[in-house]
Amino acid sequence: MSEPEVIDAVVIGGGPSGMFAAWLLATQGASVALLESGRDMRASLCSKVAARMGGRSVRDAEKFRLQCHRCDCLTGLGGAAFHFDTNLGYLSGLSRSKIEVDSSGRRQTYSGLERALGGFDRASAAVAEVYRLMRRFGAQSVERATTEAVVGARGAAGEAPRGFDLADDATSIGITVDESMVMIDALFAEALAAGLDLRLGTTAQTVRRSPDGSWHVRTPSGLLRARNVIVGAGKLAVGWLQAVLDENGIEHRPSRRVDLGVRIEAPAEVLAPLTASCQNPKFTFVNEQGEPVRTFCVCERGRIMQYSFADTVLLDGQHCITTPTSRTNFGVITTVTVPDDVDGTQYAVDYARAVTTAGQGLPVAQSLLGLLGRPGAEDFSGTSLVRATWGDLAAVLGPQRVADIARMVDLLEDIAPGLLGPSSVVAAPVVERLYPALELSGDMQSSVPGLYFVGDSSSKIIGVTYGAATGLAAARSVLDRTGGAR
Repeated sequence: MSEPEVIDAVVIGGGPSGMFAAWLLATQGASVALLESGRDMRASLCSKVAARMGGRSVRDAEKFRLQCHRCDCLTGLGGAAFHFDTNLGYLSGLSRSKIEVDSSGRRQTYSGLERALGGFDRASAAVAEVYRLMRRFGAQSVERATTEAVVGARGAAGEAPRGFDLADDATSIGITVDESMVMIDALFAEALAAGLDLRLGTTAQTVRRSPDGSWHVRTPSGLLRARNVIVGAGKLAVGWLQAVLDENGIEHRPSRRVDLGVRIEAPAEVLAPLTASCQNPKFTFVNEQGEPVRTFCVCERGRIMQYSFADTVLLDGQHCITTPTSRTNFGVITTVTVPDDVDGTQYAVDYARAVTTAGQGLPVAQSLLGLLGRPGAEDFSGTSLVRATWGDLAAVLGPQRVADIARMVDLLEDIAPGLLGPSSVVAAPVVERLYPALELSGDMQSSVPGLYFVGDSSSKIIGVTYGAATGLAAARSVLDRTGGAR
């Protein structure tokens, strides 16, 4: 049997990075197949979201009783981000919202996308392009924003409140599932009309480079051969990705830094001052170990959700723009520097496993005052989190993580008085940025020509707009390698 024809590219994963990469390649004349393990967005939506969109309503009390204790609606076109009301971030332009301390003790601010793409101006222009495309594909929330706000980049974040080393209140914008579907439909309509080979319900089992330099991608239904492969897999694929790296000799190293933490939730009216200037403020301080501790993913009137990861459970924040709740939650994460002889990915998984083991297979939650050992914990009144184990988080987190949380909430109390009250809850585990550290070019190409890693799987960035920007960068590089549009 003869081998299949060699196409220009295989894109693995239909989240923001993969779908924008596939769209650009197809519309510029490249032959491209997109593999997505889930289904189209409508088929893979949470049944409760689908019920609302179908015209049926669910009373608030019933909605909270019926929430899944572990979400499995994280695959499908659009990726995990677009399956829920979400936040796009950085509508006013790119900012350097992160801070780090180098070996000499010098502090510097940076943007993850800036480092991924090799320069601030290029990264800022890439974010602006993503927003222009989203407007073109019919995202009404983005359409309402002014062009000046989108392209106006700024190199530094705003003045930090007392006690913080960095504060970023760059204007951001939310987008609903309804808008996301309109946008994704329009993007794929163009891509399919241009010849995109879209394969839903299809996993990439193996990715191997052949002696002639082409790539063999094995799927359950057969073999694909391509000149290039763009990997846009999400967090759930970390084990598979490690196998791809090892088998193909891709230059990488264990991650030395991973983001570990908790989510904090309080009544929305208490946290209203926190979100008054923007939907997703980022406040950062550097702890005594030189590790940045920051707020992350503020979900105004949202809820805390949980999903399965490996053999454990992770927490995230869910934006509830269409059906807001009475509570607001946000992450507090520390960028932990792991010991020299430790694999950061395993370190992060072990953290999550330790928490959920203590929770007997569930996340662990506790009143914030209880975690900090302060009076008033006995008056705790509830949370949006479904099916958590209530217990002593301090015993699992350890003294350093508890100290980071204590300092963060003490500082935030100046901004949002009442956060340190009986209605606030803290829950764990939260894990971000756990992929191995890959050696990638500014076009997201790995050390082996023709293999690219974008979005979450790049180990460089997370987020909708950043992911889309890296997908576009990789697609342009593929077009250059294959001679451009035909």
